[in-house]
Amino acid sequence: MKPVVVAGAGLSGLAAGVFLSRRGIPVVVCEQKPFAGGRAYSFVDPRSGETVDNGQHVMIAAYDGTMRLLEVIGSRPLVRMQKRARFLFHHPEKGFRAVTLPRLFPPLNCAAGILRSSLLGMADRTRLLRAGATLLRNEQAIEADLRSLTVEEWLDRTRQSIETRRSFWEPLAIAIMNEHCNTASALLFARTIRKAFFGHWHASAFALPTVGLSRLFAEPAIDYIVRHGGHVRTACGVRRVIGDGVSAQGVSLDDGTVVDAHAVILALPPYRVRDVLPETLLADGYLAGVEQIPFTPILSLHLWFPEEFMGSEEIVGIIGRRIQWIFNRRSIAPASHGNSRNVAAGYICAVISAAQRFVELGNDELLAIALEDLRAIYGARLSPPTAFLAIREKRATFSSSPATEPLRPGPRTPLRNLFLAGDWTATGYPATIEGAILSAERSSALV
Repeated sequence: MKPVVVAGAGLSGLAAGVFLSRRGIPVVVCEQKPFAGGRAYSFVDPRSGETVDNGQHVMIAAYDGTMRLLEVIGSRPLVRMQKRARFLFHHPEKGFRAVTLPRLFPPLNCAAGILRSSLLGMADRTRLLRAGATLLRNEQAIEADLRSLTVEEWLDRTRQSIETRRSFWEPLAIAIMNEHCNTASALLFARTIRKAFFGHWHASAFALPTVGLSRLFAEPAIDYIVRHGGHVRTACGVRRVIGDGVSAQGVSLDDGTVVDAHAVILALPPYRVRDVLPETLLADGYLAGVEQIPFTPILSLHLWFPEEFMGSEEIVGIIGRRIQWIFNRRSIAPASHGNSRNVAAGYICAVISAAQRFVELGNDELLAIALEDLRAIYGARLSPPTAFLAIREKRATFSSSPATEPLRPGPRTPLRNLFLAGDWTATGYPATIEGAILSAERSSALV
C-alpha cells in the first residue's frame, strides 16, 4: 500500500501522521527543518542548562482535540489541570485580583465568578455580564452579527467601559488571539469564548505542560508513528507535489527522492504551501490569496533570578504594562532544569503578544522593559537576573482579523487526494494548538 505523505512536521503534520497511523495507514512525514514540532518545540539553553520552550503556549481543559492526541501518544499524564478555573491579574492601582469560577453549570459559573471578583467595580461587572449574555445566542445569529467586526467594535456595541476593556477584554483578547482588540476578529473571539467558558464548568481551567513542548508533543508523536510502521524525515522537506490535474500521485523531496503516495496532506505555513503545489493548480491561481495572510509576533522573555518571588502563583495576567503575562516556570515545570547543577531559584517567562512595537528591540532594551515592569509589580528590590534569553517569534500566529478570515481555505483542494492542514486553515478558531490539532483531524479523516 502506498503511504500518505504529510508535508510538515509541526503540530498539524505530526497529529495527522498519528491519526492516520492509528487507523493502520502508512505515513511518511517530511520536514524541511532539522527538527520536528514547528512553533511548539523546546531546546536546552546552554547558559542556564534548562529546557526552554520556543514560545509560552497556553492550553485549557476545553482543548478536546489536543487532549485526544495526547491520550493517543501517551503524554496526557504530563499535563496538569487546574482544579478549577482561576485567573490572577495584577492591576496597576488595585494590586493582585483574582477571578475564580465556581463549580456551577455554565454560564452561571462565569456570572458568579465575575460578580464575586474585586477586579472591577459593580457597574463594570454588570457591563461584562451584559456583553457575555450576547454570546449565548445560537451560532448562526452570532456569525451574522459579528463576522465583519473587530472585538473593539463589538465592545462598542455592548457599551463596555474603558476600564472593562483595559482590565478584562484586552488581556483576554491578547491571550486568545495574539491581537489587540482593535484588530482581533470578534467572531473568532466569540467562538473561543463560547468553547472556553460556556461548555463545561471546568473548560476554561489552564492545562499546564509539566515538561518541554518537544517532550509533550513531537517526541511521543514521532515514536508513535515509527512504532506503527511510519517514517518521519527531518532536514528533507517536500519540494513539489506531483499531480495530473485530477489527483496527486506523489511528491519530490529536497534530496531528489520521489515518493509515490496514496494521498498528500500539506501541513505547511501559508507562505510555503504554494511553493509545493503542482503546476496545474498554480496556473489556475489556487490559493493565491494565502500569500496575503499577515502574521503577528510574540516575544518570550526568559529570566532566571537568584530568588523565587512569585510564590505558589503559576500564571499572572499583567494589566496596563508592556509585558502581559508572567509564567512561573519553576512552579509549572519544576524538572525543566534537567541535570544542571547551577539552578537559579526563580525562573519566569514574561510574554509580550502582538509584539510589533517590541520585536526589533535589542536584548538590553527588552531586559530593561521586563525588569521595569516586574519591579513595578514585585518591588524595586527585585534582584537583577542571573541569565536572560529573548525568543522572538516574528511569525508566531497568523493575524486573526476580520480581513484574514475570507483568505483561510478549507482542507479540500481541487485534487481529490490532496488536503491542507494547519491552524491557519478554516478551523473556525484563531491560531491555537487546538486549531492545529482540529485541522489535522479533519484532513486525516478525509484521507
